[in-house]
Formats: sequence, structure tokens, C-alpha cells
Amino acid sequence: MCINIDDNIDRICFSLVCKRWYNDRDKYLIFNTDNINLFKLKNTVIFQNYKQFNLPSYHNIFMKSIQSKTNYTLSYGDYNKYYKNYDYYYDQVENLNSIPSNVSDIDITYYPHIKNRDNEFKKLYRLISESQSVTKLNGCSTLKYGLPKSIKSITFYNFNEPLVKGSLPNSLEVLVFDIYFKQELLPGVLPDGLLSLTLNNYPHEIQAGVFPDGLLSLTLNNYQHEIQAGVLPSTLKCLTLFDVPVKGVLRYSDESISWEDSVITKCYIPISWLQAISSLVSLESLDIYISKYNKDENVFNLKYLPPNLKFLDITIPSVILKGTMPTSLKTLNLVDSRFNIDEIFPETLQYHFEFFDYENDRILNFPSNIKIDLLFISGELRESTISLPSGISSINIFSELSNSSSKIIEFGGDEDTDQTCPLTELRLPTFKNGTPKCKLPNTIQHLDIGNNIINDILHLIPPTLNTLEFSKLSKFNTIPSTIKSITNIIRRFDSFTRQTIRKLDDNYSLVCDEIDNQQNFKLVGVNSIAKLSSWS
Repeated sequence: MCINIDDNIDRICFSLVCKRWYNDRDKYLIFNTDNINLFKLKNTVIFQNYKQFNLPSYHNIFMKSIQSKTNYTLSYGDYNKYYKNYDYYYDQVENLNSIPSNVSDIDITYYPHIKNRDNEFKKLYRLISESQSVTKLNGCSTLKYGLPKSIKSITFYNFNEPLVKGSLPNSLEVLVFDIYFKQELLPGVLPDGLLSLTLNNYPHEIQAGVFPDGLLSLTLNNYQHEIQAGVLPSTLKCLTLFDVPVKGVLRYSDESISWEDSVITKCYIPISWLQAISSLVSLESLDIYISKYNKDENVFNLKYLPPNLKFLDITIPSVILKGTMPTSLKTLNLVDSRFNIDEIFPETLQYHFEFFDYENDRILNFPSNIKIDLLFISGELRESTISLPSGISSINIFSELSNSSSKIIEFGGDEDTDQTCPLTELRLPTFKNGTPKCKLPNTIQHLDIGNNIINDILHLIPPTLNTLEFSKLSKFNTIPSTIKSITNIIRRFDSFTRQTIRKLDDNYSLVCDEIDNQQNFKLVGVNSIAKLSSWS
């Protein structure tokens, strides 16, 4: 019944909707174990690891859920103990007699400068090759000892062995080469069933026929050669290009354009690359990232984009966009870009973005032919009056406001009635020097106050708010009475730790602590919720 609900606290609350669903919870309820580690470090006793699970009515369901988990991760190496997401961890091969049959993923990390580890790795890779359940191997450094027949994904680390046809199993679907791989890949070496390939610092020019005809995803990082016609398979749906060659290495297009009454004649995307991109009629995702900064202006002509593109991420220093965006786009990410919005989104065309992310020093004024569901804004906003665009249901602002007390934030629609404001989710920018003048619409249901202190924001919270998310408290470590009516409170501590408080009724709340991919649940009385000293 609730298999499509990802968050476990939501699954519990689902079972509490009515008495019948609560009584029948054993028949349908199971917890999502994707982000729950099975064991703690070097401890394989499940009950000991989850004895802090404090919901007796759901304990059997929780234990059944983690015991039925099939996609276990085994981590082996010198510093994997600092990683958060694994079910088994070993740092000595003597303690490992076989790969558990429920392990599907293996992560190997080690310090390359430590020598004389041949016997250790020989046993480790022999055990891996004998496994019938491992489908994903990260950190593979050799093929000398074979691979399991079940393998589907390999990420190489410190690997530089020559490859010939048959070196890689036909079962492979995902393959990642790291920067240490310097061997040339010849036609026929990569398995026909390969779906995703990543090459980092690959030093050779890629020949036609190297990539399998059915390849769907390709990532080229710091590739310094031409992309000749016929090299990229027509089946590609996802293409990622990191750090294209610097000017002077390859032939580049020169296109005269006009920008703010000046003439700029430089384009730093190689012609062969642009032509290769435009020929990919099946391409749905394109990600171009350039970290190298040059003093000249960069120009990207959008006419080279394939017509069926759905995802576009352009991160090019000081790039100027010219041309027209395809109307097929659903996700767009523009970093450090300059453009005329009426030019790249002409009013004669209609656009609907599920996600739009841009970095700028001002808020864009979106015309009526652009519909956006989720908007991310970053960059230093310098305007004294920040007018957020109307017609958007979710806005996240990842910016710092200098002299924030003197600024004004306006929302689309009538501030008194909120009748024309569809905004339901908002993340506030960081206020550096006091709170700006603003009135949040009563339509907002989910408010993330970002890096601001909660006590500085209390007067902005609308009475209709359902969910409050924050990361900082003042020195007064209590929940003020003004927000006790909110039914869902989320506090983030860091990337791996957060606490969710879900109000059940006037007397009790359900608390979920997520620490290092372990979830601890407890039922807490309303008087205990008011104290947050344990969070500080």
C-alpha cells in the first residue's frame, strides 16, 4: 500500500491514518532499507545494532525489513571505515572467508603507496570472482584474478592493464576508467552490452567503432582530441563533457555576435564537438562543464543542441548563450551564464521546466511563456528590492544577502489575499546583516530557513505553515510556542545527520533521528519535544 512512499517516517504515519490500517500494518508495511546500514563497524549482530529502535509496535516490522534487504554493500580497504554507506566492513582479508551471498555491491579503497599487497589482493579478488551475487565492483585495480559472472558494473582505480577483446565480460553494463588508465581502447574491446562508459584523462583519439552501438551514456573528462563523425553512437541518450580542450589545441568556431553594443568573436567549444552533439537525435541529457577560466568571453550557440533534449547543464566561465533553447527541455542548469531571456526563450514558443537552476546577481523576470515547477537561485543578489517571480510553486534561494536589513523581498501576487500566489515551498537566502523587509505568503506550506538562525526568522513564519526546516538554533535551545502548531519539523546537522519531528496529536510526536545511515525512531511526549538541548 505504501511502497511508493520513500521516507520511513511517512510510512509509519500512513499506518496511523485509521485504526484498521494500524491493526493490519503487519500485512502491508515494510521499511525502506535503501539508506539503512545493516551492521555497525565490525559488528554483525543485527539486534545489537538496532536495540535503540524504540517503537515496540513496529519492531517486528523493522527487523523483518532489514533482514529481507538484498542489495548489501561490502566495504574493504584502508579508509572505508570513514565512509557512511556500507553493510559490511573489513580491513584485513584474513577476516574474510567468503563474500556473503546477499552482497551485491563491493567497494575497495587502499593507499597505492603501500607495497607488497599481492597476496592480500589475490585472495580478495579470488573471493570476489567466486561470488554469484556481486553485480557492482568499485575500486577494481586488476583483472588478473577474474571477475564474477554476475558482474554488471565496474569502476576501476589505479588500473592500467592492456585490454583485448574478451578481457571484459559481456555482462558489463556500466564501466568507469579512472585517470590512471593510459591504454588505447581498440574497436571490439568494449562489450556489446555496455550501456554506460566514463573515460577520465583518456590520452588517445577515439576511433570509430570503439563505442558499442547500444551505448546510452558517455562521460568524457579532459578529453583533448577531435570527435570525428561516426565516433559517437546514435543511440546515446546522455552525454557529459568535462573540461573541453583549451583554445589553440583544436579548431574552434568563430562567430560574430553582438552583446551590449560590443562585438565578441570567440567561441571555445571545438567545431567537431558541436557537430557531434547536434547529430545525436536521441540525446536527452547534455552536461558541459569547463573549470578553466580565460579572460576572453565564451560563446555557446544553442543551435547545436539536439531537438529532443530534456536535461541541459551548462557550466562555462563567463559564457554567453546565443540562439534558441529547445522546447523539449524539462531540466535546465545555467552557471555563470549571460543571455537575453527573450532571445533564448522567444515568446512564440512555450516552455515547461520541472527544474530550473541558475546563478546570477539578479532575479530573472520570466515571461509568461515559461512555466517552472521548481526554481533554484544562486549567486550574490545585489538588488535592493528582490522581486521573486510569480507562478512558481517551489523556490530555493542559495545566496547570501549583504546589507540584508536594508533590502526588500517581494512575492508575486497580492500580499493581502495571496490569491494569485501559487508558492508552497520556499528556501530563504542567508541574511548577513539583519532580516529584510518581507511578508511570506500564506500559501507557503514548507519553509526552509537555510543558514539563518531560527529565532531571527520567527516573525516571518506564516500561520498556515506545515513544515519547518532549519540547521541553526540560537542559544535558547527550545522550540518557541509560535511554531508548536507546525506538524513537521526537520533539523539538519550535516550531510549525514538530521532529525525529523512529526506531530501525531496534541500529546505525542514521532521522532526520527538519522545518523550515519541509521534511523532511530521514538515516540515522545509534547513536553519533551520543547527541549532541544540534545541537538546542540
